[in-house]
Amino acid sequence: MITIIVLAILSAIAVPNFRNLIHRHQITSATNNLVGAFAYARSEAVSRGTFVSLCPSTDGATCATTTAYDTGWLIYTYPIGTDGADQSYDAAKSIFQLLRNIPRQQNISIVAKDNKIITYGQQGQLKRPIPSDGSPPISFVVCNKNDAGEASNTSGVPGTRIDLSGAGGARSKTLAAGLGCTLD
Repeated sequence: MITIIVLAILSAIAVPNFRNLIHRHQITSATNNLVGAFAYARSEAVSRGTFVSLCPSTDGATCATTTAYDTGWLIYTYPIGTDGADQSYDAAKSIFQLLRNIPRQQNISIVAKDNKIITYGQQGQLKRPIPSDGSPPISFVVCNKNDAGEASNTSGVPGTRIDLSGAGGARSKTLAAGLGCTLD
């Protein structure tokens, strides 16, 4: 009987900690996937000498006009031409080539600062103006979704912020406990 009680106490302590460990791993994995996607898009833009863009996608075939990237995203290329950067992916047009289709991220919230397409130029730079206040031109927040399906940032399961510089590099940092999972 004592053994069962001891096991019950240990289980009561271990299960919540293990659950938090799993959630932290999911956030780290999603953050690394997104940072890796930026690095891939940047290197492909340089090696191909074309525009390479990322956009959120809900169906894996078209760009969505949303700030939510947890539904998945597309990485695609198209030639530098008169239409310019930030073109939305269109499979019907032969100028577009889909490079990667990243599927939905389970139990994770990924929110961008805005719903604009992210494009890298042939020199690896972002094709987006740098804000006059010195803030990064593109930012994301990656958080765990709680049991109610809402994004949450706690001390046990902290979220991550990803900032892209004007040169195209990505940097991530852990969110302080208590900060929201939005970019206001």
